[in-house]
Amino acid sequence: MNTKFYVTAKFTIKKDKMEESLALMKRLTEETNSKEEGCKDYFYLQNSANDCEFTSYEVWESEAEEAKHWATDHVQTALAALPELLEKMPEINKWKGI
Repeated sequence: MNTKFYVTAKFTIKKDKMEESLALMKRLTEETNSKEEGCKDYFYLQNSANDCEFTSYEVWESEAEEAKHWATDHVQTALAALPELLEKMPEINKWKGI
C-alpha cells in the first residue's frame, strides 16, 4: 500500500508581483527540499497559457510529515506574504496514494 501523501495548490499571482513571487517560490522549494526530511518532492509549475497561474506539487512520506511542513519558519514567512502577492488564496487539495 502506498502511504505517501500528495498536495497540490493552484493559485494566481498579481501581475505586478511576479518577480517577488518567483523569488518566494524558489526559496520555498530550496528550503523545503533541503530541510524537511519527510519531503520526497516539492516544486511549482507555471501555466503555459497564463504566466500568472501556478500549481505547486508536493510529495510527502506521510500525512503527518506534510502537517509538520505548515509549522516551519519558511512556510510561516511565505504565508504572511501571500495576501500581498496573490489574486486570491490558493485552492489546496490533499491526496492519499493508493
